Amino acid sequence: MTDTLTVTELRASAVGERAIVFDRPLIGFPGSRTYRLRGLGDEYAPFAALVSADEDGLSFIVVPPGHLFGDYVVEVPEVDVAALEIRSAQDVDVLVLVTRRAGATPTANLMGPIVVNAGTGKAAQLVLAEGGYGVAVPVDAGSARGPAASG
Repeated sequence: MTDTLTVTELRASAVGERAIVFDRPLIGFPGSRTYRLRGLGDEYAPFAALVSADEDGLSFIVVPPGHLFGDYVVEVPEVDVAALEIRSAQDVDVLVLVTRRAGATPTANLMGPIVVNAGTGKAAQLVLAEGGYGVAVPVDAGSARGPAASG
């Protein structure tokens, strides 16, 4: 028996209008557990907005990381597999938070992915402290482990 569930197929089905309820709040936002995931339209696909239903004005930009980083792998701890009632890796959608600052390339938080049970909408933010992933990886880096090699 393993103590984690490995998710390597990070598909686009994560983005679509639906409710997401966190098992525990997102890091730094203790007052909000219920969100709506909303697409941003074809122009911005596959990016979406994660909008709090608990706190007015609180929202995040998210993206399924497989669109940006083909080498990104998420290890879901067994405690989260149980809490989210995940039966297999096919039940899982993964999203990462995206940060945009004026004049800079947007970055993705690959150390703190959001894991969602695609069937129930139950979610948890993980902390992949030992995965070697960063909290501010440029979305155009080409690799989850850092910038693409120039040549």
